[in-house]
Amino acid sequence: MSGGGLMPIEKKFNLVPLILAALAIVLYLFFWRVGEPVADLARSAPIRADLESGEPLTWVAIGDSITAGTNSPFRYTDRVEEVIREHYQNSRITLHNAGVPGDTTAGGLGRLERDVLSHNPDVVFVEFGWNDFKNGVNPQAFESDLRQLVDQLTAARVPVIYLLTTTQVDVALANWKIKKRNAIIRGIAREKDCGLIDLYAAFAYANQQGTSLNDLMSNDNIHPSGAGQQVIARAIVREFIP
Repeated sequence: MSGGGLMPIEKKFNLVPLILAALAIVLYLFFWRVGEPVADLARSAPIRADLESGEPLTWVAIGDSITAGTNSPFRYTDRVEEVIREHYQNSRITLHNAGVPGDTTAGGLGRLERDVLSHNPDVVFVEFGWNDFKNGVNPQAFESDLRQLVDQLTAARVPVIYLLTTTQVDVALANWKIKKRNAIIRGIAREKDCGLIDLYAAFAYANQQGTSLNDLMSNDNIHPSGAGQQVIARAIVREFIP
């Protein structure tokens, strides 16, 4: 610049941090592995003893359309009961499916007495979360409803309670929101000393082992397919068969 003016300063864009960040992401995706969720066999030991001895047992699964088996040729409860009966030849187990498509945790809480406690269950599986976020239920209300549901099961002296996280879906934004709900579920399971069956992790493990998420989901990319229901059944059965 003439006249003694200041020369403009050229700003050089440093690409090194960007390159390093991209490399870190690539390495993470390449090397990161999800282990198969570890079964809590100590929790299920009394139930397994009853299965071995032929003691009559009543199990109930309460949840939404995932439990109801929407868009699948069978429900995970069908497979669980089948495998348990096959493995424990003396078992006398009855497994009630109380899945209602479109239901929320609050809805499950409202029908808990009729659909669950009336059976005097020995084991209860609780699967909610997807419809809560889909219907705009805020995380605080979801957490409060789930806590109340667990508290009512505990007050009714249900011996064993399992909380199930929500499965992955083939929708990126939905998965991000599901992770937040699943963190709440895991936290309540720890606090209330409930068993945890991590379906999100089970789906991630199945995907890692070669089953695509597309194969685990039905045509709507939300509800598990038959293959997805099979993954859920396996995650539950592993808690009862060492």
